[in-house]
Amino acid sequence: MKQYSIIRFLFGAACLSMLAGSVAFAQDNPVRQAAFNNVVNNAFPMTPDEIQQFKNIAAKQAEANAQPPGETPPVGTSNIIPVSLKPGALMPIIRVGQGMITSVVFTDAAGNVWPITSYNIGDASSFNVNWDKKSGVLMIQGQKLYAQTNIGVLLEGMEVPIMINLLIGQNKWDYLDYVRVSQNELMGNGQVQRVAEAPSYLNNVLMGIAPEGSTLLQTSGADAQVWSYQGNYVLLTRATLLSPAWKSQMSSAGNDPYNAYVLPKAPVIILSNQGVVENVKVSEESDND
Repeated sequence: MKQYSIIRFLFGAACLSMLAGSVAFAQDNPVRQAAFNNVVNNAFPMTPDEIQQFKNIAAKQAEANAQPPGETPPVGTSNIIPVSLKPGALMPIIRVGQGMITSVVFTDAAGNVWPITSYNIGDASSFNVNWDKKSGVLMIQGQKLYAQTNIGVLLEGMEVPIMINLLIGQNKWDYLDYVRVSQNELMGNGQVQRVAEAPSYLNNVLMGIAPEGSTLLQTSGADAQVWSYQGNYVLLTRATLLSPAWKSQMSSAGNDPYNAYVLPKAPVIILSNQGVVENVKVSEESDND
């Protein structure tokens, strides 16, 4: 074993000596040195600094390719979209982003999620639609940079489909939309009940937009906002209105919805907040002063 180790050591030393001699020979021989340099240049045509510069340029190109066209990326928004089944009503528009997912939740006039029974889309190659066949939620993803089509959605208990226009390539896209079917409410037995149509400005109130021409009033006693508008009060709160009786009402969707009411003017508004009765005192003085 000792003799074998000595042989290996002598062999390794001989190889190192030959390699050192080859390098020295190449350095002393201009022809071999030129050939050696050509091999190195062919194997590594760029310097380390050039390699790093190339990687930085490639990273910027990949980042630019991943960005949508335009000076700024599209902004994602969330909306409540009222839908009317009356003849002559305008078809609502939902803006979809390329490679982005838009969740579309269908609700009745009271804000309850309305289950879907089926849907049909015009251009399936430009829009990818996912639905679990149980809920009232569609997830729509844009497949192209620019496209337009429409989709028809049948809701439980309804015989008329909800028609929606889909667009890709807008400056803004919708990441979450609540499509509210006006004048219709889904009952517990699966039947559809007609309800009084709430004014469209309540939909804006639920999105934090005061009615045009309204006056925000001073309130105290509970978390609520009250506007004076067209001879009535407009109330926005998470609580339930007990008194006075409301004239129109609309609620947002979700586990913790907002409620918007149109009610007659009153100095005190009584609310029920998770079982606790609250009194909202209203002053006719403007809160904008």
